[in-house]
Amino acid sequence: MPFKLQRFIWPAVFLLIGSIAAYYGCSAESHAVQEQMIGYPNSDLKAHSLRPWLLGLLCFLPFITSLAYSLSGTLDRYTMRQFLTAFSICFGALFSLMMLEDLQDNLSDFKESSDAAALMAKHYLVKLPSLIVFILPYSLMLSLLWCLGKMSRSQEIVSMIQTGRGVTRIVAPLIGFGVLAAVICIIFNYHWAPYADGQERTILQAAKGDITAEANNVAYQNHSNTRQWFVGSFPYRHSDGAPLEDISITEMDEDNHIIRRIHASTATWSRQDKTWTLVNPVIYDLTVSPMPTIKKLEEPMITKWKETPWQIIKPGLKPPYLGIPGLNSWLANHQEHPLSDKRSYLTHWHYRFAQPFICLITILLAAPLGIVFTRRGIGGGIAVAIFLCAGMIFCSTVFPTLGESGHLSPFWAAWATNILFTCVALVLFYRRMTGQPIYQAVMNFLASER
Repeated sequence: MPFKLQRFIWPAVFLLIGSIAAYYGCSAESHAVQEQMIGYPNSDLKAHSLRPWLLGLLCFLPFITSLAYSLSGTLDRYTMRQFLTAFSICFGALFSLMMLEDLQDNLSDFKESSDAAALMAKHYLVKLPSLIVFILPYSLMLSLLWCLGKMSRSQEIVSMIQTGRGVTRIVAPLIGFGVLAAVICIIFNYHWAPYADGQERTILQAAKGDITAEANNVAYQNHSNTRQWFVGSFPYRHSDGAPLEDISITEMDEDNHIIRRIHASTATWSRQDKTWTLVNPVIYDLTVSPMPTIKKLEEPMITKWKETPWQIIKPGLKPPYLGIPGLNSWLANHQEHPLSDKRSYLTHWHYRFAQPFICLITILLAAPLGIVFTRRGIGGGIAVAIFLCAGMIFCSTVFPTLGESGHLSPFWAAWATNILFTCVALVLFYRRMTGQPIYQAVMNFLASER
């Protein structure tokens, strides 16, 4: 009995840590959602409200995983220990390499900041979700080939099969870990990974002290079709009161006749009283015929327009930097916007859900290639795995591009890679379960194609 209770020590520890992390993390995320709705009153509230819940689920995933491990059988726990050792080494190595490469590229920028240490910490904390999503599939591929290859060489796989377990049952806990990795990627892809990609350049520009634009030449029309905005430059700090630059505003009547145009050097929105302040405004009154009257104001022009900077910038934001809530909001409000192609946003919306399943497909591909029953070793399986991995990278880049250009529907552009390589994985699994060679079959196929 004490031994059995000892299994649940780690689940209890992870439950405590997860509860504390969820309490503070979900509170902070709920506050961020409230701030989001202030700036984007027409955002998808349901999609944004899901963010704290997903963050809470992420905090409890270590507890759920450790509990499943504690309740599993002896052979499953042994297989997972072997795999987790290999995964920790592979993930740590790839993570360290990516961090060192990024640090080498951006160290000169960090040095230009007055507080380099704090800026580096902020940069890599924001970048973490995107980095995890990027390296997880490669870590799974390498660690699975290493783990199963090692167990095959030591005849452990054969011993497990002799106990009555099939190949599918042996790799079942590994497939479960692939599902876990896919869930983690889905959570990060929902909001935090795209946000990290969009904020990375902002932090680096802040390190150098440069003032750059988050978006340029953005056109926006309000829902009543009575006011059109054209903003030459959106600063990154527009949410903190930084002025929008090079403003042109066209006002129309109910019959869509232009009645007035306003040009201003800058425009600032106040979060306190919800007013716009236009600096150096030039007003063109087009209701006067035959020539419009031009009026230059020396004092700033203050208006009570309902638009917010967040609403105006939304059509100019690039889809790779928008998560599911952002894409939902854009598709609901700007599908017919003349300066934005909805195919890109639809493709990225589907890709947000399709990309995480690459982790599970990687497990399904690597498992039959890592298990060998002959003396040939796993060299052939590694070669085939590298070839398939390169193919997945190629397809996951080409298919979405075809979707954005209109040559494929957004759904098929996002999911085609998953469907194609799932079929390949099922074929490999079938050949491994039936004892048919994989590497030699691939070589014979390539030879016949010549």
